[in-house]
Amino acid sequence: MFSLFQGNTEDKLKALKIAEELADKSTLSILRKGLRDMSPEVVKISALLIIKFK
Repeated sequence: MFSLFQGNTEDKLKALKIAEELADKSTLSILRKGLRDMSPEVVKISALLIIKFK
């Protein structure tokens, strides 16, 4: 999952889907990186997934 997140936008979206399925706090580092991504879609999904942990 970590290596997927270093790829293109499509790969990042796949990694976020995996993170959502895992629903584990160990994925928070990837989600935080997603907040700083160039793709608005990646940023949006990352933010929504982080909210689920609050």
